[in-house]
Amino acid sequence: MKILLFCFATALIASASIIDKTNLKADKINSYISYHCIHSLHEWTGVNKNINCVMIYDNATNTIEKVAVVGKVGDFDSGNPNRDAHSVEVLEAIQYPNVTFSSTGIAVNGNNLKVTGNLTFHNVTKPVTFDAVREDKNQNISVKGSFSILLTDYKIDRPSFMLMKVEDKMDLSFVMIFNK
Repeated sequence: MKILLFCFATALIASASIIDKTNLKADKINSYISYHCIHSLHEWTGVNKNINCVMIYDNATNTIEKVAVVGKVGDFDSGNPNRDAHSVEVLEAIQYPNVTFSSTGIAVNGNNLKVTGNLTFHNVTKPVTFDAVREDKNQNISVKGSFSILLTDYKIDRPSFMLMKVEDKMDLSFVMIFNK
């Protein structure tokens, strides 16, 4: 009887911890990822507002446990259709259509987050670590952050203009808004 009672109590505790976790999807209207590239003659930013992002949120502890993000390479808009079309070609978006991120750890220090995970871009997966800031307002959680990558780390042949290649470093930033 004691064993049965112990098993029941263990199952009850385990199910309570599962119930406290929620999958929250990012608000597609207000969430986005952007990139910023530099060429010696000009700079530009592309924005993707068609992002699929989900987090596992622990209601009991009010913590973000895990995050996964997927965005299509072809959905970034730099405001220049010719540049965007060339980016799709250079990034081989037909063969590698998505950019993905999956967290492996999130350290919390107040509203500051240290996020580690794997970024897959151009069919190359690399570990990344970046800082983000969480803000709770009304029934929303916003997470904002930025980090940089090197295009050559992802086996991307840097495009050139006027015989000069774009800088290897590309800055990425994001804003994800989740409704509780």
